[in-house]
Amino acid sequence: MTTPNNEPNNPYSSGGNQNWSQPSSSYQPPQYQAPQYHGQNQQHLGNQPGYGYPMVHPEGAQLAQTSMILGIISLFVVGIVLGPIAIVKANRAEREFNTSATVGKVTGWIGTIFGALGFLYIIFIILAVFVSFPVAGGFDY
Repeated sequence: MTTPNNEPNNPYSSGGNQNWSQPSSSYQPPQYQAPQYHGQNQQHLGNQPGYGYPMVHPEGAQLAQTSMILGIISLFVVGIVLGPIAIVKANRAEREFNTSATVGKVTGWIGTIFGALGFLYIIFIILAVFVSFPVAGGFDY
């Protein structure tokens, strides 16, 4: 597999007798195509985003963020009120806008449970005070 000049043949070339130092004349480097940005002449495929990332609806993202904030606040203050609101907003964000709102749901449920336990504790303390001190009999000195 050599040429008359004792140069090796390129088995992958179509011509047979080509010099290794010179590239094939049929080779063309790949052409670069500039990326197209939003607003340039490009085809829109509906609501399909590029590169496999799900498109986030702004209102859905806002609902998910609001539910997360309400859920976190419900862990510390009036959880029995803010927790269910956080859960409702998170469910709406997931149902209507297909936006993940797991943090809002989880913190909303935990805040609701903490709020309910706190409310039951306050009721228990009030009942314990009334049972230990009879109201009608007064105090004996």
